[in-house]
Amino acid sequence: MGKRKEERELQETFDSYGADVEILREWDLPVEKARAVRGVIKLYTSAGSRMLKRVNVSHARLRFIQETLEHLFQNGFTNVPRFIRTKYGDPFVVHASGLYYLTDWMPGKEADLKKTKNLFLAAETLARFHNAGAGFEGGGFGQETREDFSALWGKYRAKLVSYDQHLEERRDQTLMDIAYAEHRSELLQMIDHACEQLNETPYGAVLEWARDQKTICHGSYSRQNLIVDKERMSIVDFDHCHFGHPIQDLGALLSRYMPRCNWDAEIGFSVLDVYRAQREITKEEMTVLAAYLSFPSRTLQLVESYFERTRDWEVERFAKNFRKSLALDRGRETFVQEIIDRYGLTMQAPSFAPQLDDVGSYDLEEYESSSAQARNDGWEENRNAEDEESGPIAVQVEDHEANVTLARFADDEDESEESPQAITQAAQTRQARPKAKRTQADVAPRRRSTNSGGPTGPWTPGR
Repeated sequence: MGKRKEERELQETFDSYGADVEILREWDLPVEKARAVRGVIKLYTSAGSRMLKRVNVSHARLRFIQETLEHLFQNGFTNVPRFIRTKYGDPFVVHASGLYYLTDWMPGKEADLKKTKNLFLAAETLARFHNAGAGFEGGGFGQETREDFSALWGKYRAKLVSYDQHLEERRDQTLMDIAYAEHRSELLQMIDHACEQLNETPYGAVLEWARDQKTICHGSYSRQNLIVDKERMSIVDFDHCHFGHPIQDLGALLSRYMPRCNWDAEIGFSVLDVYRAQREITKEEMTVLAAYLSFPSRTLQLVESYFERTRDWEVERFAKNFRKSLALDRGRETFVQEIIDRYGLTMQAPSFAPQLDDVGSYDLEEYESSSAQARNDGWEENRNAEDEESGPIAVQVEDHEANVTLARFADDEDESEESPQAITQAAQTRQARPKAKRTQADVAPRRRSTNSGGPTGPWTPGR
């Protein structure tokens, strides 16, 4: 390829990204080729691949991210992308079009968390990340704490009220409108129960411990931000990292990926065991985790995406996935009950999800967003569907400035290698399972750390 052609293609790539190619001079970076992918630019250089990203955040916020990565690396958690300083020694570049930072490109493939071995590896990696993140003394640049997820739970309840008002004004109701109206009361019961149970937990003491220990959360611990290279898993995209309690990340991991296995308790307890082999979970933390899992995050986000038009699905698809999500909520509630029974927690399990027998297969699609690559060196283009005839609802919710963003969940169309019939049958079996006490012993995880130094036996209250 001629030099002029290379320069022209490089310029076109940066133009499509909305960036100035002159940014590269800040690092004296000779680039052979560049590709704009999922919010970043992948740069091919003679020294290896690099990632260039533009962010529209404050200087203080970006410094917080950069110092978080340095803290993790210095504490032995090296599988993160550190900022590459400019030739002037600056961690990032300030430009009229935004702030830019450069890192190495983390090798490997996007984690396939349909595979339990990768799910267990994700739990182990998360615990190691939380251990390394403790004691972070940075962040003196502004408020970076996001810890009270109960504040956002209340906002979801207020949103349902707004949706109700909209339905009253709508002349012709859709299938999704009807399905939502039919099960709205159960959703409100789930929200109220989760909030009540969280208020009964030692949540305040748990948060105070996190403040004292200066622990860090990733904030977007999803498969797109987990890169697997052989047996090594790296974490990328720290744009949402913040001071907070590790239970937030662990709860989000379970909420995201346990539905893919129909909230199977054996897999769930194995995930917890793998995590605990690296970082113990106290009884107080386990109680908060059970309350966290009592909240119907996925179902409420699906309702939100319908009424506020953040997804380009057909109405029939919304209605089908809403019913399937409610069916999975029944499995989630059963899992919470089993957590309470197994660990001897003093709290009430949720039991509000409806019994649905005709949900069909779950047509899952992406909810997660990330700058991480699909890691097949080919990028999926965003699909633009036609807008719905009716516009989004302008939801008016009193803003008390919640300090946390509820974890967003991915719904993948190829979620499971099982047939739709098998998935449906498993879900229905899970629904029908009585919420009785668990009698069998701890389930051994398929992947277990052998050099963690942490507890490996059954967890008992008070440990």
